[in-house]
Amino acid sequence: MSTPIFNSRSIPTLAKIGLAGLLSIIFLPLLEIPSGAGLTVLPTNTLSLVLMIAQEVLVGVLIGFVTGLVFTTVSIAASMMSLQVGFRSANLFDPFINTPTAALEQFYTLLAIALFLNINGHHWFIQALARTFQVLPLGSFVLDQITIERLVMFTGEIFISATRIALPVMGTLLLTDLGLGLIARAVPQIQVFFLGLPVKIGLGLVTLAFTLVLTAPLIKQLFSEISSNILAIGVH
Repeated sequence: MSTPIFNSRSIPTLAKIGLAGLLSIIFLPLLEIPSGAGLTVLPTNTLSLVLMIAQEVLVGVLIGFVTGLVFTTVSIAASMMSLQVGFRSANLFDPFINTPTAALEQFYTLLAIALFLNINGHHWFIQALARTFQVLPLGSFVLDQITIERLVMFTGEIFISATRIALPVMGTLLLTDLGLGLIARAVPQIQVFFLGLPVKIGLGLVTLAFTLVLTAPLIKQLFSEISSNILAIGVH
């Protein structure tokens, strides 16, 4: 329910529940509780059972959070590029929308989903989910300082990765702004504001088209790290 793509509103809730039940049936025979884990049967006390369920729900939410960080990275990078290119102006001036969404953000979101499915990222996610039962036996998860520090580290890395994805377009447009500033100084009669917007949009789209072959592998690399990041939640 908390993992990108799987939590899409276009997927019926009944299908999500069915997938969760199917995965539970598949994982149950493979579940091996390590010796000495201190947990061989489910607790008979109602409170202990509720606490165990809450622990597993928390683990699931954290897994979805870590997986969603990559999509958040792509969304932040697209937002940065949209602001620099000028696509954000359409959102600010459009009175018919309630939430600001740029076309470039939608494009990158669809691109990220396509790359995620292309590299079988959904298979990796399910494999990592199965491994969590070995790394984190039932009822053993504790949200300690180490886990919190790793979550903060993963969250902080999204801004670095987003900047790397958006850097080619932002760097090109920064040089464009510098050039337009020099033109405005040299020839004050030129309306740089009206000239700069179409120039920046055209140059931004051209740069985006040529640098997409560089940013797509970077996004794939981020997806390939999802499994290790998920398992790192419980490895101390």
